[in-house]
Amino acid sequence: PFFNNVWCSNSTLIPRFMKGIFYKSPPKIKYSFTWDVSVVLKYLSTLFPLESLSLKLLTFKLTALIALAAAPRAQTIVSLDLDFMTIAEKCIMFDFPCLLKNSRRGHQFSLKLEHFDNESLCVMHTLLHYVKVTSSSRLSKKLFISYVTYKAVCTSTIARWLRTVLDLAGIDIGVFKAHSFRGASVSAAY
Repeated sequence: PFFNNVWCSNSTLIPRFMKGIFYKSPPKIKYSFTWDVSVVLKYLSTLFPLESLSLKLLTFKLTALIALAAAPRAQTIVSLDLDFMTIAEKCIMFDFPCLLKNSRRGHQFSLKLEHFDNESLCVMHTLLHYVKVTSSSRLSKKLFISYVTYKAVCTSTIARWLRTVLDLAGIDIGVFKAHSFRGASVSAAY
């Protein structure tokens, strides 16, 4: 028996023990600095006009623009569904019928992508063009499909695409991974 079966009665013992463990090895930040968003934006602006891009490059561009515009997780990007897409005059809204990592009971989560004046970097313009290009060949209602099989992709595929964009833009992918898009885009917006 642990403390003669009365270990719960001492309410200070367990929290103090856990606090000691936390201070013994505190969590460490992954990145002490982040990459420059303008470098990736400069690369993405060279991928224009959209009509001249291959489906592969168009997919890479749209994935990176969404990651920079809204700072979602890869799981959120994979969950974007055309059935839950609402197109307004100056924005596109996505609702999520499934549970996400940041889902909470009683709170509806949605992703809003707004129109940008610079057409070469407009996520809304790129998304609408992507949907139009893939409409005849897609085998899934998910927004992102494989440019090889035209089926829905998984989270690791989105992460690989984001790393590829970083590599093509000249960012060191030995240091930065796909999740760094979240921190870099929020830091640049701040």
